Amino acid sequence: MSTTNRIAPGLEGRLERVVDDRLITMHVGGRGVFATPAMIGLMEGASHKSVEDLLPEGHTTVGYEVHVRHLAPAAPGSTIVVTSRLTDVKGNKLYFDVACHQGELLLGSGTHKRAIVPADF
Repeated sequence: MSTTNRIAPGLEGRLERVVDDRLITMHVGGRGVFATPAMIGLMEGASHKSVEDLLPEGHTTVGYEVHVRHLAPAAPGSTIVVTSRLTDVKGNKLYFDVACHQGELLLGSGTHKRAIVPADF
């Protein structure tokens, strides 16, 4: 399976969310903070959404590697923005730079890899 020429480096994804109960880890005490797994999940979601409409019919993407550093906390109720940028395409493999910000503050960043696969596997 080869990807279409429309899936090319430079594609960007963006998700904006309010840090609510679904995105908080509570084991740290107090009101809790924005959870690292939640941040990674949003990074994966932004990456997938950036290519979703360009995928061959009957295909989807799945994440297979994440390298992310969670650099700063975000409090419940704060607004965060997650971005992805497609940096390379090799066959069915997609390579992204990902980041999460609260305003100008960088909360996390790294790389994420996804593969284009049949949706009915």
